[in-house]
Amino acid sequence: MDYYEEAVLAYLTGPKSRFVNAQFELPWANLKGGSCPDFVVLDFATRTIYVIEVCSASNVNGLIERVINREDRWLVPLREHFAQWRAHFQDWLYHVTIFVREEVIESTRRKVSAYPDVSVLSIDAIVLP
Repeated sequence: MDYYEEAVLAYLTGPKSRFVNAQFELPWANLKGGSCPDFVVLDFATRTIYVIEVCSASNVNGLIERVINREDRWLVPLREHFAQWRAHFQDWLYHVTIFVREEVIESTRRKVSAYPDVSVLSIDAIVLP
C-alpha cells in the first residue's frame, strides 16, 4: 500500500459505520472478476457497498477502462459474493469512487459523467486537507 492509498484508507475509516477491506480479491470466474480493487467498503449507515480505486498517476486511462467495465470487473462478482453470505446485502446499493490527482480531476469527471454510480474525488484534498 502506498502513501496515497494509506491516506485514502484513513479517510474511509473515519465513520464508525464502515467496514473497509483493502485489496479485496475478486477471482476470475464466468468471464467476470479477475480484479483486486484497492478497497471495498461496506457502509452500514447508508447500506452501500463502495468499490474504491486510488490513482496517483497523471494518466488515468487504465483506471477509466476499469470503471467502464465496472459491472463485470467489480460489481457483479461483489453482488454474488455478498449474496452468498446473507440475503441482507441483496438490496444494498453499489457505488464506485475513484480518487485521482487534482490536476486530472475535471477531465476524469467528464470521462465518467455518464455513469451515475461513479464518483471522482481528489487525492490532494485527502492528503493535504
